[in-house]
Amino acid sequence: MNGHKPLHGYTILITRAAGQSREVIDRIHELGGTTECFPMIEITEPDSWDMCDRAIITMKKYDAVIFTSANAVRGFLFRIENNFPQAKDILNRRTVYAVGSKTKEALTDHGIKTDAVPETYTADAVVALITESGAAGKTFLLPAGNLTRDVIEETLKRADAVVDRIPVYTTKKPAATDTARLEQLVRQQLIDVVTFFSPSSVHHFFELIDPALVQNIPVAVIGTTTSDAVTGYGIQAGIQPDKATGDALVESIVKYKQRSEQPG
Repeated sequence: MNGHKPLHGYTILITRAAGQSREVIDRIHELGGTTECFPMIEITEPDSWDMCDRAIITMKKYDAVIFTSANAVRGFLFRIENNFPQAKDILNRRTVYAVGSKTKEALTDHGIKTDAVPETYTADAVVALITESGAAGKTFLLPAGNLTRDVIEETLKRADAVVDRIPVYTTKKPAATDTARLEQLVRQQLIDVVTFFSPSSVHHFFELIDPALVQNIPVAVIGTTTSDAVTGYGIQAGIQPDKATGDALVESIVKYKQRSEQPG
């Protein structure tokens, strides 16, 4: 039975933060594949909650709140629910934008309504969505991580909007990685696909592994910025779904495997 599953015989390297990988790993296993997990990033609390706390206390002054990731949702709502529960009602009376389906799902899980999600799951798309309705003179709150791209903040400021960006999580290298085991898997090509979900995971990976060792291993990525990061190391990401979701990435890997197994 397992031999008929589409990912049978495939071993996929997962570099995503451990707490975010479960759904992708489970889906790969459902489809008959195996996984090797080496998280290249770790998500932790920000160094200080002071900016976040001030923004929560003064949330009534914001016209809208923009979330670019599920991590931003979890960090911001963690602070509200544990320290300022009364602010949740205020948040639900702001216009709330979400970049991506997973971000919207995270908001829904916390009981927050989403007013707008762009058709394509990118920061550029949410900026276009906001500016279409007019951003000038409005004040936006942007809960973010330490490595979040500045495109939303910079573009909205150029449109004469006020943007307060506040740290709600930190992306950093994991405390420890079994580098010898990871290098063995890559050097001996015991991995059929390497996956990356963020530029930071790409950079941390290639601090440990010589890019030359990955030249003959297919690379799967989520998002154009992640793809660009891979390209910066002289490697082409041959697997990239249109939608920036884990399910879409797994489906793209399935399609890649099916194409590679076709005669000719």
